[in-house]
Amino acid sequence: MSEHVWSVLLAGGVGSRFWPVSRALRPKQLLDLFGEGPMLRATLERVLPLAPAERTIVVTSQTLAPAIRALLPEVPAHQILAEPSGKNTAPAIAWAAKLALAADPEARLMVLPSDHHIADVSGFRATAAAALALTDSHLVTIGIVPTHPETGYGYLQRGAPLTPGATAYAVRAFVEKPDLATAATYLAGGEHLWNAGMFFMAAALFMAELQVHRPTLATRIVAARDILDVWAELESVSIDYAVMERSTRIATLPGAFGWSDVGSWRSLYDHRGDAASFHMGDVIELDGSGNVLFSEGGLVATVGVSDLVVVHTPDATFVCPRESAQRAREVVQLLEFRGRKELL
Repeated sequence: MSEHVWSVLLAGGVGSRFWPVSRALRPKQLLDLFGEGPMLRATLERVLPLAPAERTIVVTSQTLAPAIRALLPEVPAHQILAEPSGKNTAPAIAWAAKLALAADPEARLMVLPSDHHIADVSGFRATAAAALALTDSHLVTIGIVPTHPETGYGYLQRGAPLTPGATAYAVRAFVEKPDLATAATYLAGGEHLWNAGMFFMAAALFMAELQVHRPTLATRIVAARDILDVWAELESVSIDYAVMERSTRIATLPGAFGWSDVGSWRSLYDHRGDAASFHMGDVIELDGSGNVLFSEGGLVATVGVSDLVVVHTPDATFVCPRESAQRAREVVQLLEFRGRKELL
């Protein structure tokens, strides 16, 4: 099967929760948040042993396409798909599936967000290979084994093993983000996994299921000579809502490989796994702990403070309690309201 594996990297997001480092022309997937290079570049290199660059498709926006072509020169330019407007994940994946099927009727897709961090790369590759082995008969999602009662993720409730003793399971239900008490119940029960938004599927099977559950969307994409000609007519819908929550051919494979969706500045601290602070750039910290200190273009120095986020760029500085890091997007919304385009 290895010669039929394709990577589909979803790279159209904005990532406003990483303001002021993240901007419209440099969203989260183009940032180096861990000293490992831009996250999109790291995502590509993570999957290259499973699918080469010539079998990689990147779905992004027309605004970001030039930067992505420069960042990933080994990916064929016609396989960097530039959406004129955001339509959520189902049309994006269907566009990529159509392109892959035109080159390879047996194409198997690894559909991956481009802005997640994975600590155990070899563990991820092993899990991905196991997921690909199931794609003859199932659309497979990797469910992350939860490590704490997280309220910021959706969950998968696993059902029975696909076969006796198998490590892959039917999916009983897709569950929305829970409150803390419910998340604690999920953790204790052992049946629920974090929904990481990673999908493994035969492209033909996905398109067949899309035809069943979203026939208008599927028909328009399949019939179009150029998808951009019908893009404005396509429904905006996620793959979860369009297919995964409705199909009877869904499976989940539990994964434990140090996954994080890197959802806010706090995620950089959580990545450490201890009480020490996270430092990036020109930083001095005296008598403090639990901080996220991130500098681009100048010194950040703190004395006697803990549990803060301090992010400095040449034209903006963001400071908040670490637990309030998600509120960076509120600052972006206020800047938009005030017309401060130069900071967006």
